[in-house]
Amino acid sequence: MPIPALTAEGCSDRRSRLAQLFDGDLIIISNPRNLYYYAGFLPPFPSLAQWGPAYLLLEVNEGETTLLCHNFAEAAAEKSYTDTMEIWGWYDGIKNPDQEIFSQGARILGELIRSRYRSARIGIESGSFPLIPGLSPEKCSDVSSLIARQRRSKYPDELACIRSVLEAALAGHQAARREIRAGISEIELFNLICGAVTEAAGVPAMLIGDIISGPRTLEISGGPTRRVIERGDTVILDLSPVVGGYRADYTSTIIVDAAPDRRQLGLETALQAALDEGKEKLWPGSRAADIYWAVKGSMEQHGFGDGFTHHAGHGLGLGHPEAPFFVPHSNEELVRGDVVTLEPGCYEPGCSGRIEHVFLVTENGPEQLTRHDTRFTL
Repeated sequence: MPIPALTAEGCSDRRSRLAQLFDGDLIIISNPRNLYYYAGFLPPFPSLAQWGPAYLLLEVNEGETTLLCHNFAEAAAEKSYTDTMEIWGWYDGIKNPDQEIFSQGARILGELIRSRYRSARIGIESGSFPLIPGLSPEKCSDVSSLIARQRRSKYPDELACIRSVLEAALAGHQAARREIRAGISEIELFNLICGAVTEAAGVPAMLIGDIISGPRTLEISGGPTRRVIERGDTVILDLSPVVGGYRADYTSTIIVDAAPDRRQLGLETALQAALDEGKEKLWPGSRAADIYWAVKGSMEQHGFGDGFTHHAGHGLGLGHPEAPFFVPHSNEELVRGDVVTLEPGCYEPGCSGRIEHVFLVTENGPEQLTRHDTRFTL
């Protein structure tokens, strides 16, 4: 199953939209996720090309773009969608670079700004833009909020990437349901899942998320350990592999080699009912807080409200989690093209569990993008 990539047309459309929103002369993109979003620049995982700075310079009026990056990332730069590239040599395996890679990148960026854009009004991403000696703060303004809002509504090429990584993640969940048993450790299960996702994707996958079993489920979140899963244990699998820059997010709960008791069966029913209740509100214009209270209220009606102690879901895409956040006092509103999760959970001694599905918000209501099995039993 080949993993698609962002397209030249999609990146160009996103750059044009950003330029329209900014009152200035030059925008410099420095966040690695946004370099992919606007230019298709994505060093492969795992590789040394991922380590080091890169910058996309977008001239607002002309729309011309320049990608500035180090020599380790040259192959990725050649696949990006920019008008020009400027590759600076950091280390060639022969000569000592004499300067740390991020410091050298900042210096070279500063030289480029001073030589070409000395009088420009510049939009920067304040969280990732380096300190440039001599660059007047008065010339700079933060465009991070503009980018964050733009990233909410997913473009067609983004949705293709998201659907693909969700399919690869599904293979991981299916492998977990096949292989889970008493006697396997959490870390062994992690390796099996990661292998299945990688095989399905056809490229190395980075697997993050929660694999917690038995009493560890009361911790709500945590990576795999050498703990050996026992008969009757509850295992929460909240898997978020990253493939081709985009993230999946699936959660299921499995009771290993034993039938669930009455309380656990009640929780299984409550989680599905709460997810369904939240799904009914996944429309453009819905308030994030209202979605939270719909999920929370359903859990309370089923007698599990006290154990539901976290958000009801969140946005998903190049980041995880990202806006919107389904929390009690959020005034964020859903927009068409949001990709979001719903993940009700409960954490009580002897009765823990969480499930999660991913949805696309459309004018016609929510489209469920995930199709994994969320039953507690195999």
